[in-house]
Parts: sequence; structure tokens; C-alpha cells
Amino acid sequence: MSKFKDLISNEISSLAQKTVAMQKVGMDSKKIVSLTQGDLETIAKSFMNSNLHELKPILEKYRDQERELLKRFLSVQSSGQKITEEDLIEQVHHDLIIKTIELAIQMKREYRKQYNSHSHILEKNLIKGGLFLSGTPHGMNKLTGGDILELERRGFRPMIYKNDNGALLNTYDTRVLIGLFKLWLNQGKNKQIKFEFKDLAEAMITKPSGGEYKLIHKSLKNIAATWIEYKEYFDPAISEYYSATIQHRPIKSLAWIARTQEEEGKERAAVITFHEVLHESLLAGNYLFINMVIYNELPTSYARMIYLNILDAIESGTTSFSLDQLIDHIILKDGNDANFNRARTIRTIETSFAHLLDADIISDFKMCKSKRKFTHIDFTPSEWLQGHRGKAGTVEMDSSPKML
Repeated sequence: MSKFKDLISNEISSLAQKTVAMQKVGMDSKKIVSLTQGDLETIAKSFMNSNLHELKPILEKYRDQERELLKRFLSVQSSGQKITEEDLIEQVHHDLIIKTIELAIQMKREYRKQYNSHSHILEKNLIKGGLFLSGTPHGMNKLTGGDILELERRGFRPMIYKNDNGALLNTYDTRVLIGLFKLWLNQGKNKQIKFEFKDLAEAMITKPSGGEYKLIHKSLKNIAATWIEYKEYFDPAISEYYSATIQHRPIKSLAWIARTQEEEGKERAAVITFHEVLHESLLAGNYLFINMVIYNELPTSYARMIYLNILDAIESGTTSFSLDQLIDHIILKDGNDANFNRARTIRTIETSFAHLLDADIISDFKMCKSKRKFTHIDFTPSEWLQGHRGKAGTVEMDSSPKML
């Protein structure tokens, strides 16, 4: 974080010298805090585009350094020596850094609270079936001829995945579909929605740009080319799963809206129609609320997919995952694939849970063993997450604040 280093070298160093100067003339500590608070807030605002998983480790680093400084000062004082002005500036410098980062984290959390947690949704069967993947697939096999890809997905609920383009949907495609559902909410929950890419990018909480539009164009094509064949399907009408073959495309039809002299493949507007099965499920409120600020800020695709599955799990009171089942759910692997390394994958999952801990999604997690093998991971949802997961039917339309 070069910007962070620049702020430490310049603004915070200057503020530390100013603080020490006020201390030297005997100014009251409360008065000093009052005079420096505005500067701290200004500096903290500069970190608002940083993520919690970046800020928290830096905060702990400087807390550790401050503890070592205090130990050194106590040792100096116990030997009858005086603390030098340079030492005092160093201590104040660390104190101000810690206060700045703490304030930035508080601002980030307040922003999340203000952000409308009920503005983005994802249909539950799509999550349960493992439609989207994270990480690099292992042992990918084409089971049908041509460019059509057909795969049996194993995980929390069995399904067959088919794609006419031979493509696998990833966490970016998840963002696009969540953005489409956001537009569906805003446009009155109609089966067909019409939009410009600019509107979809904003619904995804990303900045509109030419590069983003290319990614959206490709993603829409791949989502529209996807077939899902559920083996176990949750019917919100009866609030139960049943074993049956339920097949549909999430996007039943996709048409580009070409503007004057616009080349094929460079269209920047579209109209889509959701499949009846998916649309009926959405109308019945069979979806989870997603905080897109959190989703976008998570540093890895593994962390983003686990976040979605944690949201789904706590709806049913589950706070534990079978590791093998979770692996099968979020990555693609062949059980006989010699390249698959279970231990390495579990370390990746453990790191992902650490990211979720930094992001305030969970407050704790524990890897559980049976004999010498890790088999489960238990987690505790954060109070913040429990309070903001929302209830179906409480969706507000477009009251979220603007992007940072």
C-alpha cells in the first residue's frame, strides 16, 4: 500500500510533530485530541478504498510495534534515563497511525451499515447447486462432443451443469447475475428486463468502463449458454426439497440492443428473459440477501463463494461445513485427479475463512480433525452478519448510497 506509506511519511509524521509540540507547552490532552481529530478523520478517509483484510493486519503490526516501544521506554525509565524527544515523537507517531487505522475501519463498518443490505439478492437453488466455481478447475472433462460442456456437480445438492460455449461460470459471473437480479427488483420484478451495461455495472457496484463492458458482454453470453439440471430442487411453494429433474437456463433468452453503427460483439445494451422456473422462485422470495460491498471487497474467489454459502447455511441454522463437501461444492475436481492436493486446498479454505474473519462476516472459526485428518470447519457468524442478513419480502428498491 504505497499510498499508505506516503501518508505515514507525510501527513501522519507532520501531525506527530504538531502533537508533540502541543504536549511540550503543557496543553491539556483533551484539547490536543480535539485539535487533531479533524486531521485524523481526513487521513482516515484516504483509506476508505482499502479493504478490511488489508487494514486489519497493518493495524496489528503497528500495535505490536507500539507494545515493543512501550517496553523499551519502561526499560529506559527504570534505568534512570530520560525519554528523548525523538523517542517521544516515535511513540506519538505510532499512536496516531493506530488511531487513524482504527478510525478508517470504523468508517468502513459504518459505510456497510448504511449500505442497503436488502438491495442485492441471489436465488437459493443456484447457490445450493454449486452453479458457480472458484479457483482453477482440476480434472475438467468434456462429457459431450463439440463445444458443449457437461459436468456432474457434487456438493451440497447434486446437479448437472451444461454450457453451450464450453464455459465454466466463475465469481465474476455471479456478480453479473446478482446485478441482473438487482435490476429485476428495480424494474418491478418482471420476467423480462431491459438495460444498458452502464446500469448493470452500477448494479454490480463497479465503475462503468470499456473494459468492464467487455467482461459483462462475455459473461452474459456464458450465463445465457448455461443449462442447469437439478437432481434435488427446493420448491418454495411447499418449502421442501424434492427429487426430480428440474432443468432450465437461468437466462432463457438474450438479445443485444444495437445502436447506430455498433459492431457485433460491442453492443452496450441488452434485453433478457429469465426462465419461468427461476422467475417463479424469485417471486416466491426464495433468495438470499447479499451485501455487494462485502462480496466485491473479498480478496479471493474462494472467500466470495464461501461467503455466499455461509449466508445460505445460517438460514437453516448450520454453522459447520464438511470440508470435502465444501471442496466439491466450490471447485471442480476429479476424485482420481493426481494433480489435486487436498492438503493445499484445505489451507486455501483456511486462509479464506481468515479473510472472512477480517471482513467481519464471521467472528471465529475452527478446523476440526477426526484422528489425523481435517474433516470439518466450524464457524461463528458475526453479530453484524446475523443482524443484516435480512428477510425475504423486505427488499427496498434503490436507497443504497453511491460507490466510494
